[in-house]
Amino acid sequence: MATGLQGEHGWPRFGSRDRLIAMFSSCSRDPTKAIEKRLRDLLHTFLQHFRDNAGNENRNDLAETCCCEAGVWYYRILENVISQERNRNRIGDITQVICQNEHLQCCLAACCLEITTSSNCLPCDFPLLLQILKLTPYDFLMTIEVVLRAEPDLPGAAFRHLAQVEEKILECSAWTSDSPLWGKIQANESALPACQQALLPTQLEDPRRTDFHPDRNHPGGAEPSVSTEPQRSPSAVD
Repeated sequence: MATGLQGEHGWPRFGSRDRLIAMFSSCSRDPTKAIEKRLRDLLHTFLQHFRDNAGNENRNDLAETCCCEAGVWYYRILENVISQERNRNRIGDITQVICQNEHLQCCLAACCLEITTSSNCLPCDFPLLLQILKLTPYDFLMTIEVVLRAEPDLPGAAFRHLAQVEEKILECSAWTSDSPLWGKIQANESALPACQQALLPTQLEDPRRTDFHPDRNHPGGAEPSVSTEPQRSPSAVD
């Protein structure tokens, strides 16, 4: 969590909490430094892009606030994700698996920025945010599911915003010609899932129903996983 000390970019310093530090220390190779560097690089990329294009000092200050808050959310959610996966799986070094997953870690940081830019009304959220950080909507979609499950105390407005981003990605962004989704389909022998596999039970009750609003307690239907089990979220396999 933030400590109030100023970092190199003028943001309050943020870092791992004691429980998360203990999780990192239990790894065969402590990922703390690599995670800190990756997060700071991503936040710096976001902030630098905004400074180069915003042309408004007040918005620059707001962008710094978003970066600081995103760092706090990142470590909090990462701790929850690791705790859930430890309870779900019996893999000896699941913390190492999660922390070394480059796609998951980058998309998690982006998701935290999405939360803070939307809550602070900074006009730099989806899809511009993904373009700045060079992330694909499909990978981002998979990580949103992980975040919604891992953070039960996410503010309602932030939850609804992420759910809306999910819908936008599912409607069009996931199906662009350069989307990783096509590679997943090809790897599955070009087989597409049946509607019973892709839709939630509440949607199947009425085949004419096209509107879907995620329930606050069940944001994504079947619970996603970031483990190495066969039914895990695709964000964890790359």
